Order: sequence, then C-alpha cells, then structure tokens
Amino acid sequence: MEKNEIKFSTHIADDEIFKTLINNYPTLITDFYELQRIWFYRSYQAFKDLDKYLILIYLFKKHLDSYSDYYIKKTFDEFYNQEPFEIQSFNISDVSKELFIKKETTRRKLMELQEIGVIQKTKKIVKINQKAIRIHKPKDVITAISRLTSNFSSILHRNKSLKSHYSAEEFKILFKKNYTYYWRHFLNFQIPYLIKFKNFYDGDLETFIIMGMIVYNQNLYMRKNFGKAYDRSQYKYEYVKNLTKDTVNNGINAMSISDLTGIPRPTVLRKINKLIKLKLIIKDENSLYKLNEHSKILKTDINNMRQDTAKHIGLLLSKFYNFFDY
Repeated sequence: MEKNEIKFSTHIADDEIFKTLINNYPTLITDFYELQRIWFYRSYQAFKDLDKYLILIYLFKKHLDSYSDYYIKKTFDEFYNQEPFEIQSFNISDVSKELFIKKETTRRKLMELQEIGVIQKTKKIVKINQKAIRIHKPKDVITAISRLTSNFSSILHRNKSLKSHYSAEEFKILFKKNYTYYWRHFLNFQIPYLIKFKNFYDGDLETFIIMGMIVYNQNLYMRKNFGKAYDRSQYKYEYVKNLTKDTVNNGINAMSISDLTGIPRPTVLRKINKLIKLKLIIKDENSLYKLNEHSKILKTDINNMRQDTAKHIGLLLSKFYNFFDY
C-alpha cells in the first residue's frame, strides 16, 4: 500500500452518515459554509458573473459524465494538464433548461465565453480551451472539501463507524489521486444546490451568497456558544431559532461581506436592500446586518431547503467514504 493511501474497510450506510451529521450539525455545517464561501469567491473572481461560471462548470460536469460512462479515471494533475477537450452531446436548449437560464441569455453568455478564449464553439460542437481548464482548477476548494471530510471522519471514528481518522492532507491525496470520480460527485451535488437557491432568489446567486455570509457569521457565534447542550431535535426545529436568538448583538457589515465574497461593496449593499425588503435580514444601529428573527420565510421555506441540503450533504459524504480504490 502506498504511503498516505486511504483504504476504508467497511461500507458506511447512508442513514448512519446522516444521523451523525444531524447529531453534530452546528459544528459540521460550519465547514460546509466555509467550503461554499471559498467556492463562491473563486467563482465570482473568474468572470464577475456567477451564471457564466455556472455554465462553465456544467460543461465540465458533462465531460466528467462521459468519463464515468467509459470508466475513465484521471488524477488531478492528469486532468488539468490535458489538452483542450470536446464536450459530447452539447445542446444550448439542454444547458438552458438544466440551469434555469433563459435560452437567449445562455446563448449570449456562451458567446462571451468564446470571445474571451475560454471555449471554442462551432455549430453544436463545444471545445473547452486551456484557459478554461486553468480557471476551473479548484485547489482551494479541494482543500476545503478535504477539511470537511476529515473533520467528519474524526466524528465517525469516535462513533466506531470508521476504523481510523484521516487528516485533511490524507484526504486531499485521496481526492487528487481519484480526482475525476470525486469531482464529478461534488459537481452533481453542487450544481443542483446552486440552482435550488438561485430559483428561490429569483435567479440571483449573488443575493444567495450574501445571505449565506450573514447566516455563516451568525452560525460562528452560535457554534462558539454550542458547548455540550446540543439536542438532536435542534437540527430540525430549533437551529434557525437559536441562530437568531444567540447572536442578537453579532451582525456583520457590508465591507466584511464584500471581503469574504469578492463582490464589490456597492453590489453587496444593493443585494442587502433586497434581503431587507424580503424581511429576511435587518440592519441594526451599528450598520450591522443579521437575520430577522421574526421572518416567517426564514423559519419555513429556507429552513425546509436547509434540511433538504443536509440530506444531500450526507449522500455526498457517503459517496466520498464508500469509494474503494482497488
């Protein structure tokens, strides 16, 4: 066996992983929020256009699907050192439908990607150029995924679901060695996750991530006061209530949100006003923004989507842990 190679000796059931997740929800969701912050930061920096980046990762996902169909596996370095490649079965209507982006908008953004040398498009053939391969290379995201997976493995080990706990560095080695397998599963989680919240915020991913930073900030304060008093029922019924109650004096300012997301402060303020109108957040006397504890939407629709997301996080982690590299 190679040094630092991970071999899981037993299959971990999906329901066992999900049970562990909800029993340690405030701690583990913090790692997930940080993963998403890093994802959005690099996504926004790529084009200053999150929909354009969503189209690009969709094309990468299609390419990884073809790898799976033909049982092709590449390491991280092999994948990002390859020559430009062609996307099989490309259709603008499919991209538009699957990403919930208007067909004409999809066509325009593809043309813009072509103009800046990210893709080549000829009729129904799309080729991903080396520039796109460099833009997509997610070193920092892999680090964040490895940290989440490692921290969760520590809890699974304490519960005797895993024989050993593995470090973030060990998981990073595993992910890079089996990169196309793991990244395909991550994109199969990430793209529907983005679309679900994109639709909720009327097609506006920037508003979603800004709302996410406000949630993340309050989760950090709640986690600090977490202690040993956590009850499993809080995951479903009390999490949002405690998220707002325990952080009443701990908001975040627009400049900090801008720094965390890479989105310019004027844009952040414009999106914040949208969230205030939706009664999802409030502004205090110190110009800090925090969740509105009286928001019905926060306690119903968003809370239901949060719980659905947790189930899919559990399924993603199950795929990560139950992959065997023979």
